[in-house]
Parts: sequence; C-alpha cells; structure tokens
Amino acid sequence: MNANSANSASAASSVNSETAPPLRIALVLTPQCVVSGVLGVMDMLSTANYVARKFPGVDVRFLPTLVSADGEPVVTMNGVSMPAQSALPDPRSVAVAFVPSGPPANFNAARMRQTLAGQQTLIAWLRAVHDAGGLLASCCTGSFLLAATGLLDGRLATTHWRGEEAFRALFPRVELRIDSLLVEGERLLCGGGAQSFSSTVLRLISQLQSESVAAQTARLMLADGHTSGQNAYRLWVPRRDHGDEAIALGQQWLEAHYREAFDMEGLAAQLRLTPRTLMRRFRAATGMTPLQYQQRLRIEEAKAQLEASRTSVNQVVWQTGYEDASSFQRLFKRETGLTMAEYRQRFGQRRWRADGGGGADALFAGPV
Repeated sequence: MNANSANSASAASSVNSETAPPLRIALVLTPQCVVSGVLGVMDMLSTANYVARKFPGVDVRFLPTLVSADGEPVVTMNGVSMPAQSALPDPRSVAVAFVPSGPPANFNAARMRQTLAGQQTLIAWLRAVHDAGGLLASCCTGSFLLAATGLLDGRLATTHWRGEEAFRALFPRVELRIDSLLVEGERLLCGGGAQSFSSTVLRLISQLQSESVAAQTARLMLADGHTSGQNAYRLWVPRRDHGDEAIALGQQWLEAHYREAFDMEGLAAQLRLTPRTLMRRFRAATGMTPLQYQQRLRIEEAKAQLEASRTSVNQVVWQTGYEDASSFQRLFKRETGLTMAEYRQRFGQRRWRADGGGGADALFAGPV
C-alpha cells in the first residue's frame, strides 16, 4: 500500500481499524545516522496509533520498520550498532520512506559527494518508492539523499543549517530554503535539523490520519511541532580559507573594531585597495559585503550577551556599537527570525534551570 491509499483507508469507516492493513513506514538507517531521530520517529508513530483508536472513523494505522540498504546493522553517529528489521522492501509496499538523517552535516561537498556515491542502491530505491506513489520524507541531512534522486530539482527543500554550503554546491537546481524548518512538495517532505523530526512526523500524521490525531499526539509527547525556522539556531562561522590575505586582514580589523562606525573608505585605505576592489574581493572571499560582515559581528555579540546576561535589550544594542536601538532590533529579527526578547527567552541561561532554585552546584553537591 502506498501513500495514496491513505485517503481511501481513512474514508472507509466501515472497515474495522483492527483489520485494516497498516501503512508501511520504512525508516531508513544510514551510516552515522542520529539515533534519536530514528527512534523518535518510531515513538511518535506508535503514539499516533494509540491516539487514533480514540477517534472514530480514523482507520489508518502505521507500521514503522527499520530498513537498511542490505538489511545489515548500521553503525550510528554515536558508535552504537543499530540492527535493521529488513533490507529495502518492495517499493510498491511502502507508504512512506523516511530518512531521519543522512551523512554528518559537517562533511564538505567533496566528502558528501563521495558518501552519496556509495549509496546508489538506496537512492534508486527512494526514487522507485516515489514512482510507485509513495511519499518521501527526510530530516536533517537525509535531504541530501532525497536530492540525489533528482526529485527535488526545481522544488523547495531544506536541510540542517550546517550542511547549507555543501548542499548548494551539490544540488544547484534545488531551491534550498535553509531558514525553513519544514517544506513540502508533491509527496516530498523535508525537515531541518535532526530534532525537527517531531514537526515532520506531526505533519505526516495530520496528512495520513487527521489533524486531531496529530494535535493529541503532540500534547502527549510535549512536542511543539513548530515550523518557525532554523536561523536562530545557526552558528555563524566566517569563511577564512579563501586565500586572500588582504581580505583576511580586513576581517581581522572588522572583528577588532566592529563597535566603531563603519568606514568603507578607511578600511580600503588600510588594505591599500580601492573601495570598489575591496567590495568585489570581500564579497568573493566571504560571501558578504564588509558592512554585512560588521553587522553579523554585532548580531553575534548581541546573541552572546542575550544568552549570558540579564542586561537590558537597549543596553545590549548600544554595547554592539549601534546607537539606533529600533534599527538594530529590526536587523536582529531579520537575521534570526526572533526578536531580541524572544531570543533571550529561548536561549538564555535561565532556560536550563529547573524549578526548585538549585543551580549546577546544588545538583552535583554531596559525595561522588
């Protein structure tokens, strides 16, 4: 049974839910996959089956199965060997092929290409599942495997933010929306980082069972299912391997003087370049203009202060060198997707504290 059978299965209320054939969800194990992403998907689907029993007329049930390209165990990211329940099944029997995670997100384009070259059997199978009417879903770098099928060409996709550069290099025909936590197309669903699996699975549950079942499943598992985006989670790492010594010096100067007013003419004079040449070479080397680079430095400083201190938002803005607080706050939200207050609420130190008042010292106090 494939994903197209879900609507007819849901509509056939005369069929007893205990005897209706379940939808087979093939959870694809790949080398160095994230264990929590795989087992978390299984847990959510099992919870959805439990919840669906309480909704008359919802006859769709899921049958999650761990599969690998050859049916053998797969060594995961943390070194644990995870057994597969079967090899890749007949594509026509699969409702959803779910790739919870793929190669590590810190792989560069060359290493990612090499890894994908060794998974051609799996890639061809994914294509066959889709051709047979099944739905393909991924989280994190599982989208690299979906993109390798060619099915995402000309379509929207997302992946873990750390894999952005490699993804764009390998799949220029795919419209990558790196800020998006969840995007979908024609029987194609991509989630962002590994822990976005909850949003991805809840979307599948809402499509294949019902929105009510998805909502109740989210409540039971305390899963937000938010799709607000990844930008707030991204760690900015400036490009430094470009080989342009003058621009490297310019980066160092901006990093030491980012609180000062931006001066294109002054920076160009220090580097003995014309402003036009500086602009061209800086953009080619770093992917952004000198002004954008300075703004990014100020945003990173503001993020660090919001995470570690209770300094007022306006004071944080002024300490980055901005005088116009409202202007900086608009820039901050554009780049992170959150207001400064929202960012502090989500990532500030108080977020990791528990009720009861004890800090880390209290938690580990006493004999060891």
